Amino acid sequence: MKRGFTLIEMIVVMAIGAVVITATTVNLLGGQRRVAKLSGVVMGAGAGVIDLAAVDLDNNLTVSSSYPDNTITLTPISGETEAGTVTLTDDTDGTVKTLYINVYGVVTQVD
Repeated sequence: MKRGFTLIEMIVVMAIGAVVITATTVNLLGGQRRVAKLSGVVMGAGAGVIDLAAVDLDNNLTVSSSYPDNTITLTPISGETEAGTVTLTDDTDGTVKTLYINVYGVVTQVD
């Protein structure tokens, strides 16, 4: 009895590997495109400035924040900012949601 793999078995394994690698690559590139698009939206507001007044929300929502002039300024390269809050108020029923933002620009808590 001979040991080893046949040529057909090797080709099938290589084809399965190629399919897995292709699917993984396509999936990773899709994520990269989404991140690039999101960063373009954020940085497109100016040189590291997010103007909360320019955010288009439902007419019944009001945005306020602890940031001066409702603008979040991000430092170049690191993207850090000062910690603060952004408050969304629904004018129809008075519901209020507060987003707490840390120095990295990440929402850490919602009340």
